[in-house]
Amino acid sequence: MKVAVIILALVALGYTAPQPRVLFHEHFMDFINVIVEENDEKMDELVEQYMQFEEFQVSIDYLGTPNFRNLVHEMEDLPEFKAVVEFLETHDIDIQYFVDVINSLVDGISSRRSLRQEVSGRDMSSFIRDSIALFPNDKLTALYNEKVAEDEAFRLAMESFYSDEWDAIYSALWENETFLNEVATLKENGIDIEVVLLEAKAILGVN
Repeated sequence: MKVAVIILALVALGYTAPQPRVLFHEHFMDFINVIVEENDEKMDELVEQYMQFEEFQVSIDYLGTPNFRNLVHEMEDLPEFKAVVEFLETHDIDIQYFVDVINSLVDGISSRRSLRQEVSGRDMSSFIRDSIALFPNDKLTALYNEKVAEDEAFRLAMESFYSDEWDAIYSALWENETFLNEVATLKENGIDIEVVLLEAKAILGVN
């Protein structure tokens, strides 16, 4: 799930002076912890429910295939993608951390089986939307606002994603034909990048 990880990482990081630097993944885990504390059991039930559906299982299985790994390697070789990674690294965002976290998550999902929660569909996109519906939005937004107000580097990093530099880098990636073909391949396997982006924003309480 490297693609999802990269997109989730398109946000920010910072540190609170005069304390030591806080890495982005530490900020990220603060948001995840809020979600877990509020709806851990419901999220588990949702995963178990979706594991009954072939459409969802197809996406989970695809993430462990050589085809997916080859797609990721091909994407990583794109100059436009390298520019995105370089931009993230200037903000000290540890992409490998997110790769490891999501890979562990996928392994955990693969071992689950049925339960009983009402769902809106049967595929990965429906699962993501149903997950977002369980998020404690008010608390996530409050945490985001708190971090922006108290952590100048976090605020500046977030603001950088509204910069002309970021617009140019991100637009160039989405204009690359190879990248668009890769996005289409992911969608054919049930992984819709636009929906993943929606989840990334929802996790961070960004409306």
